[in-house]
Amino acid sequence: MPRAETGPLQARLARLARTGSDAARARARDAAAALAADIAQALPDGRAEAAPTPGGSAVTVEAPGLAAREFGTATRSARPVIGPAVARLPGGA
Repeated sequence: MPRAETGPLQARLARLARTGSDAARARARDAAAALAADIAQALPDGRAEAAPTPGGSAVTVEAPGLAAREFGTATRSARPVIGPAVARLPGGA
C-alpha cells in the first residue's frame, strides 16, 4: 500500500492551529484590557493594568485597602470591585 504525502496537510493544520492560538490570545488581550479599564474606573485611588503573558494576558490591580474593600473587615462590609468586573466579562463567572 503506497504512503500518502501528508506534508502539505500537516503544514496547513499547523498554520490553522497557530491562527487559532493567535486569535485566542488576541481575545484574551482585549478582554484583559477591558477588565483593567473597568476596574481602574471603579478605583480612582488605585491602578489596574493588563499585560501580555505566554498564555494570554494578566491584569494587575493595586489600590490602598484593596483586600479590605474586596473581602470586608470585622467592622466594614465588602464593597467588591474585581469580582463584579470579572462577572461582566463575556463568559464570566
